[in-house]
Amino acid sequence: LAPDSMTDGLVDRAFGVAIAVAVSAHSWIGLNYVATDYVPKISKGLLGPSRIVCGGIALVTLGGLGKIAVSSKGGIKGVVKGLWN
Repeated sequence: LAPDSMTDGLVDRAFGVAIAVAVSAHSWIGLNYVATDYVPKISKGLLGPSRIVCGGIALVTLGGLGKIAVSSKGGIKGVVKGLWN
């Protein structure tokens, strides 16, 4: 909603990192609930390892979105704008 000239630089990177953290945390919490609901139906012993996998997925998501937010031209905003161009 704001022009690119006002949001490029530190503001864009700060919001990009905040979005990366929020999306990763949301993913981790949601995947843990899914694992808690469905993994014990298959094997109760796999619940611990499945939570480790959920944490790994969240860390990979955080790493990828964080890299986009910090080092990509335009940050996350540029990637989203690129989807519609």
